[in-house]
Amino acid sequence: MLPFRSGRAGIASAVSALLLLIFLSCVVLAAEKKGPKSDVKRATPSATVAPVKKPSRPKPEEGIKDVPITSGHDARGLVLPDFDREGRMRGKLQAGVTRRLDDQNVEFLGVRFTTFVPETEKPDLDISMEKSVFNLKTQVLSSNVRSTVKRSDFEASGDTMKFEMVTRLGTLEGNVKMVVRGKARTPGNESE
Repeated sequence: MLPFRSGRAGIASAVSALLLLIFLSCVVLAAEKKGPKSDVKRATPSATVAPVKKPSRPKPEEGIKDVPITSGHDARGLVLPDFDREGRMRGKLQAGVTRRLDDQNVEFLGVRFTTFVPETEKPDLDISMEKSVFNLKTQVLSSNVRSTVKRSDFEASGDTMKFEMVTRLGTLEGNVKMVVRGKARTPGNESE
């Protein structure tokens, strides 16, 4: 029979078992803090793996900095390309009518902004807005009328939109509708 079930072990055995448990916990915690022993030789891999280079994020000084229109004048058919530091096209803004509101804000009517994949310079997103205001300082294109974002696999539209030109982040708000086309991609069926 077990000593604890019969009650013959007594309090001394229970306390010694508890102290042993605490001691072993301290040893394990100390070993984790110290790390692996230095005298253990680690096997080095024979082939070195190059780190995967992430696409570089746009810099704050990039973006559309100057719109060649004076305050109070309109321009029709304005096209503003957006290049990264390596000279690759990141975006192209086409506007039906462009009007400079002040030194920082430019109003576009009938605007279409196309983003490109920098590595291949193929079109990625197509953003359409009837009326929008672009802030040259913050590099944010905002619209308070219904706007549409299209890509080969989806189309989304909303009542208001803000699009950050440098980071390529956009927000649609109010009565948002999104249509997704194509098959769902899972890790096992990318080739389909």
